Amino acid sequence: MQCVICHNEFTLVKGALQLHDKILGTFTVKDTVYEQCEGCGEKLYLPKTLRDIEETEKNRKYELLMKCALEDFIKATEVAEILGCSKQAVHKHKRIRRGFIHFVRHNNQIWYHKKSVKLFLKNGDGRFPLAEIKEKQANVIKFSDLKKASDIKNENYDTAANNPFSNEKQSIKSPQETAGVKEG
Repeated sequence: MQCVICHNEFTLVKGALQLHDKILGTFTVKDTVYEQCEGCGEKLYLPKTLRDIEETEKNRKYELLMKCALEDFIKATEVAEILGCSKQAVHKHKRIRRGFIHFVRHNNQIWYHKKSVKLFLKNGDGRFPLAEIKEKQANVIKFSDLKKASDIKNENYDTAANNPFSNEKQSIKSPQETAGVKEG
């Protein structure tokens, strides 16, 4: 196939593909296949390569958002108050669902970036460069510091007697027994 720009031939390239995005910064798509013009460097992507790029972008965005402080995020009810709509309207809004407000799903909840919500209210596009976000101080809680609910459940109930999710029988003690008082 010939390049429409410089009329040189395209060659098949297998390997890593480095891309730059104004929101995500520079990122690499590993183990992919694309065609590149020998003359000008123009690239053509196969459908599988486009899916790989989208998946890598999604992972990169999640990674960058997880570095943000937990205090930078709000729930849908607060977003609805800021935007002057219902919580349901926030979840169903096409532009928000397509990423015009940065959000992260964590522990079966959706958290929206405050700065992004305010930008969306101002000009209809809440996207801002995530690659420029610097990690906060060490004492700030980030999403990446939080554990999943299932991890916490398993950690807190290390014995069958303390685990309400266990199928083992538990003996019920009287208030006197738990206080260490003998009956008699």
